[in-house]
Amino acid sequence: MKRLSAFAAFLLIFQLIPNSSQAATIKLTIRYSVPYSYEGDGGNYGLEASVTCLVDSACAAANVRKAKLALKAAATKKTFDLGCKNQDTSYIGSRLKVTSATGSTAGLGYLTSVSAMNIRYEISPANVPDWDEETMGDYPYESEEDDPDYIEDGYEYVFYTADCVYSGTVTLVKSNAYTIYVAGMRGPEYSYSELASKKWALTLVDDN
Repeated sequence: MKRLSAFAAFLLIFQLIPNSSQAATIKLTIRYSVPYSYEGDGGNYGLEASVTCLVDSACAAANVRKAKLALKAAATKKTFDLGCKNQDTSYIGSRLKVTSATGSTAGLGYLTSVSAMNIRYEISPANVPDWDEETMGDYPYESEEDDPDYIEDGYEYVFYTADCVYSGTVTLVKSNAYTIYVAGMRGPEYSYSELASKKWALTLVDDN
């Protein structure tokens, strides 16, 4: 079974809801944040990577200016949300499970929605300029080092990335401690008092 990294974090928002019975139930909203790069399929969402330029060139500076303008566009958020919804590894519908201090099930639920957060651009290094096979034919060199334009990390291009944040809720029974599972992955354990001291708000990000 895949185990969540010790350095990962979940955003857990707990709200105590009065119950007609003596015990109170806890409504737990879980956000599971997964880093996502549009470098491979950004063109499907109008977020294709820029042309490859020499580092510190006017071309490279223009790439950054265009990326900044793109991130200011009102349509960008919707475009990134669409990318999160259609990424190859989607967690929508994944099971949420929380166990109690005794190991019994304290609550079950599902991740039901996703939204793109922390939308940004990144700069990636390259060793050679772009090669367009449609107009330039097959790449004539066996390796990049044979290319006369080869410069190790001498070029760069801009691509887009975001955090796909999945959300869902679980209604829990009260327990002295809880263990959280998302999509079969085991997360950290917390005592009731630890969660109370954090005001029922924790952050966990998948860094695998």
